[in-house]
Amino acid sequence: MLKFINIEKRLTRMLSHDPDPLSVVRAKFLARASISCFLISLFTIPNFYLTDRTALLIRSVGIAILLMGLIYIVAFTPRWKIAAHIACIMLTVLIWSNIFIFIKGVNILSIQFTLLLIVLSYYLLHTKWGIFYSAITIIPMVLYFSLRGQDHIFVTIRPMEADSLNFIVIFIFNFLLIIYLQYHFFNSFNITIRQLGEKRKKEKLLNEKLKDAIVLAEESSKTKSEFLSTISHELRTPLNGVIGMTDILLMQNPRDDQSENLKILKFSANNLLNLINNVLDFNKIELGRIDIEHIPFKIYDLIRNVHAGFTTKALEKGLEFNVEIDEELRNLSVVGDPTRLTQILVNLIENAMKFTSRGSVNLSLKTLTKTNDNLQLHFSLTDTGIGIPKEKWDLIFDSFTQSSSSTTRKYGGTGLGLAIVKSLLKLMESEIRMTSEVNIGTTFTFNLNYAIYAQQDTQVDVEEEEVDLSKLRILVVEDTEMNTLLMKKLLSVWNISPHFAINGSEAVEACKENEYDLVLMDIHMPIMDGYEATKHIRNFEDKKKAKVPIIALTASVALDVRNKVSEAGMNDYMSKPFNSAELKRKLETVFLKRRY
Repeated sequence: MLKFINIEKRLTRMLSHDPDPLSVVRAKFLARASISCFLISLFTIPNFYLTDRTALLIRSVGIAILLMGLIYIVAFTPRWKIAAHIACIMLTVLIWSNIFIFIKGVNILSIQFTLLLIVLSYYLLHTKWGIFYSAITIIPMVLYFSLRGQDHIFVTIRPMEADSLNFIVIFIFNFLLIIYLQYHFFNSFNITIRQLGEKRKKEKLLNEKLKDAIVLAEESSKTKSEFLSTISHELRTPLNGVIGMTDILLMQNPRDDQSENLKILKFSANNLLNLINNVLDFNKIELGRIDIEHIPFKIYDLIRNVHAGFTTKALEKGLEFNVEIDEELRNLSVVGDPTRLTQILVNLIENAMKFTSRGSVNLSLKTLTKTNDNLQLHFSLTDTGIGIPKEKWDLIFDSFTQSSSSTTRKYGGTGLGLAIVKSLLKLMESEIRMTSEVNIGTTFTFNLNYAIYAQQDTQVDVEEEEVDLSKLRILVVEDTEMNTLLMKKLLSVWNISPHFAINGSEAVEACKENEYDLVLMDIHMPIMDGYEATKHIRNFEDKKKAKVPIIALTASVALDVRNKVSEAGMNDYMSKPFNSAELKRKLETVFLKRRY
């Protein structure tokens, strides 16, 4: 009994991955039927031996041996379907031997075996094989009946058969087996249907939970983005005042000691701004909301500007900061995303300078390939810093990760810089490579492909021309007193006397009554925001006033701010805290367009 239970468990385990839920049930039935038939065949052997029926004895012994093999296949291999075919073939041979050899006719046992074969083949092997085994059994029987006549059909039990113990046992066993087969099939079918129903209920419940989880995740993501946008706005607004006022003070020719203090103040404020930007950009990257721009820019000038931005920091740390650029790139404009390239280089250089206490940091830009339309550039940044152990190479590109906890304590930082670099390069269809040796230094390299801008050197270079901005008529729309004061002082440096409005509604009225060359529009304001105010201005009947250039000034980092600015009809936007030099360039562009 225990062995039989073990066979059942073994079958369940072997067929647990079968996609057909009825496979285990069929295999178990085949095992039970085979064991039962084996016991019946063992019962018939002594009787056939004692009655000196040699042919039937040999057949019973052969059947017993085959059934032993059948039980082994079902119990110890997953090939139960092969065993099912063997069982059907055995039944077919048994029926044929009864008809053509032993009985030479069709008796009640042959009919039982035929019914058993038909039901068994359909149940175990499905329709195709059911038809096949039914046909090869019934057709010979019909042919035999047609050729030999009804005298060879023995539907009733003859007296000599009724006296045979083997006949009675097999006769009863066949009926019991047919009944058990029907019971087993429908019972298993009902159980399977019930299990499928329960499974569907569980799947439905799981899908509902999954939908709820997706909604919750989306709401959580939206809340997170809104929180970051809000906190960013709150942080950027005072930073705008700090950096802006520092720029104004630096423009007023301070004493050397004052200039040094102001530069330290500006450097610290910019560091804080970079940390905020890294966290926000990482959030955008996680959400897949960063798009790569394709605008023309001079890559030589970009590298030189980046170099100039780190010169002071290198001097403070006593480091050499060297830049090597192919001369053929000097006057070449390419099409790409200068903002993201600058971000990549700034993060890499900041990382290099942070972990380098002596020696040098070297940035190299070389042309790998160049055609009339495209070029491939190779960027390389090498430092003589602390280096990175080889087992940590992969980890440093993970977010919030540095080579060790002591590194974070000693050098600071969020551990986001290199993760952002890796993600941005992936968006630009490139990848970052690194080699490093502890106490020797680290080298980062990557390649970028750019289209060459067709209209080389045709843009107006506003920086080479002295521009008098004092005659520009500018409306500044700001609801924050500190920002209003900052804009007033900053614009006064260029001798500009702007008008001011504290919300969108006042801005609309001011634009109706006056003609302006430019509107600097804050976005988030009470009563009427910058988007709505811009839409009202664009709908003025006076087409000249309706076309006034509008530049959005915003501390918001909402992922859709650029789209909203464009949809509202604004010409451009600047993120607070903005660079005063960048604002001046935009004002000069407005002045030149006005003049021409």
